[in-house]
Amino acid sequence: MTQPTGPELAALALYALGGGARVVDTEDVAFKLHELAPGRFSWRKYPDQINLELVRVALSDARKPESGSLVAGKGKSGWSLTAAGQRWAEENGSRLLDADLTTERAERTAGSVDERRWQRERVRLLTTDAWQEWTVEGDPAPITREAACELFRIDRYVVGRAREIKINRLREMFGEDEELARFIEAAATTVLKEE
Repeated sequence: MTQPTGPELAALALYALGGGARVVDTEDVAFKLHELAPGRFSWRKYPDQINLELVRVALSDARKPESGSLVAGKGKSGWSLTAAGQRWAEENGSRLLDADLTTERAERTAGSVDERRWQRERVRLLTTDAWQEWTVEGDPAPITREAACELFRIDRYVVGRAREIKINRLREMFGEDEELARFIEAAATTVLKEE
């Protein structure tokens, strides 16, 4: 199933809140969006917190003709479904309200500069020689020192505290990603054991 767009999710939340017959406050829409699509409208660092700015953008975009003019309203006066939004929600609501719309961090496409950096760094890690060595069939294989140093962007001139900082930066950045955290720890062990 294709994930619904932000504007579609905004219309879905309004539909679930009775927004076809009444005006709904932005915060109520935000809470419903967080319930319907966990992670999609959350802060990067605090995923249990709702990012109200992402909610406002979804609602504003849902108002635009290119999104089907699904909603009407403004932040201060509240939001409601248009006739087009009500039709869309009635046609798609039952299917989407029962679906798992959770968005994992790696699947998100928008966000802050830090979030985009996290996305780029994740892609880089998954294309390294160290990852290729680690993900051979069966159990994870040992990572060579050369591949681990490439992973952390460490050469013979990066020593002591600078080396620890580079390693800890990746540990911290991907500490919540179970698979990458194990991989980074294995690479760190390879680099640190020969210091």
